[in-house]
Amino acid sequence: MTTTAVETADKPARISKEDRVALAAIGVATALPGKWTVGRGRARDQVADVVCLATGVSVGFKPVPGPGAWRYRLVPGDVPRELADPWLWYRRDPLPFATFAVGTPATEVATHIHQRLIPAFHQWLDRAQTARRERLKTQARQYKARRKIADQLESAFLQTPAPAHISYIRGDLVSITLTIPIDDALTRIPALAQALRADTTTP
Repeated sequence: MTTTAVETADKPARISKEDRVALAAIGVATALPGKWTVGRGRARDQVADVVCLATGVSVGFKPVPGPGAWRYRLVPGDVPRELADPWLWYRRDPLPFATFAVGTPATEVATHIHQRLIPAFHQWLDRAQTARRERLKTQARQYKARRKIADQLESAFLQTPAPAHISYIRGDLVSITLTIPIDDALTRIPALAQALRADTTTP
């Protein structure tokens, strides 16, 4: 009787957390209403993203780092370039997101995306657009008021040895530097007071 050596089967490749999150994205895309496609993620820390073919809305799948953290975070959409100013608003009003455990049913994740995450993201964008418009209006009013102050001061002190130097510190604070002879300063006090009392539209 002869024996035949049986080769040991190769061990199956281990599936990582990133792989499982990417697979979850496929199931979620299938469970979402409408037609969605699955991509490789738009940001470096995303392993997948789903995009609605009708609206272009996207949701990224980002694994939560750390040993034993078998979870992933949903990050909605791309922020328009004109809203990417970090000093404008979003530090006080962070992006909506949601975290799920790897293995959460795809239908549950899809329901959250459709009913809560995407509507919250649109509200976030609306508030951002409103904040940007108000900020631009305020800047325009401030610029108009500053030019009015500067023009009146420059016209009132044309004969001085040096023109009036005007700088804006922050917000509505203005610094004015005048270089004039002391006798001239005494005679021009009324004109200076009138310029400083100028009616402006600065809030």
